[in-house]
Amino acid sequence: MADFLHLSLVTPEKQLVGEDVDQVNVPGSEGDLGILLGHAPLITNLRPGPLSYEKGGATTSFIVSGGYLEVTDNRVIILAESAEFLHEVDRERAEKAKSKAEAILLKTGISEEEFKDAQDDLFRAVARLEHTEK
Repeated sequence: MADFLHLSLVTPEKQLVGEDVDQVNVPGSEGDLGILLGHAPLITNLRPGPLSYEKGGATTSFIVSGGYLEVTDNRVIILAESAEFLHEVDRERAEKAKSKAEAILLKTGISEEEFKDAQDDLFRAVARLEHTEK
């Protein structure tokens, strides 16, 4: 048995992480999850929120905008819709995205698809704002 988890964090644009780690913390669709060595196999959806991993006592943090998680044989594969390092979050851009999404959601006569898209945008913006410093 391995002494580490192998983490792969991939977005449609690039692979952000591909390394051995001690622990992975993710925003699961049904609640937050902590993945440690020997975790049972798992596949789940991710919701927008903070994702982090720990390696040698150091923690690296991201914000993900949903996606999927698979855990098998001490491998953690995360396919994220988007991800950015926590220190790279642009608060001003996130504030604007939040305001725009809220305005769309207040409109009458929007389609279900427009509503869902605006709701997803709002969830992503709120996740980015809640987990960054002011």
